[in-house]
Amino acid sequence: MIDPADIGAVAALALTSGEHAAQTYRLTGPRSLAPADQVEILARVLGRPLRFEAQPDDEARAEMSAAMPAEYVDAFFRFYVDGELDESMVLPTVPDLIGRPARTFEQWAHAHASTFG
Repeated sequence: MIDPADIGAVAALALTSGEHAAQTYRLTGPRSLAPADQVEILARVLGRPLRFEAQPDDEARAEMSAAMPAEYVDAFFRFYVDGELDESMVLPTVPDLIGRPARTFEQWAHAHASTFG
């Protein structure tokens, strides 16, 4: 998870400084979080019970297949179900570029708690 404000801070730096021309940066937040971890944090911040329920793969495949080409659906399942794509690595890019730690999901949740009603 990465806070959109951190993406914006990196983008502003990249767009306003010539030293970043033609550079490509991979950005991450400060901690790898599974969806269940995110729900647990959000429940704590909001002070109310929440639970994570994964959608069964066959239901997800049918829903996605109705809305997008089969090759995209197949790629999604290869990446996220079969494990071909591992997005769990935390990178130091954000703090290295903007000079402060990346914001945590919990910080983001506190900042946006009122939007969850």
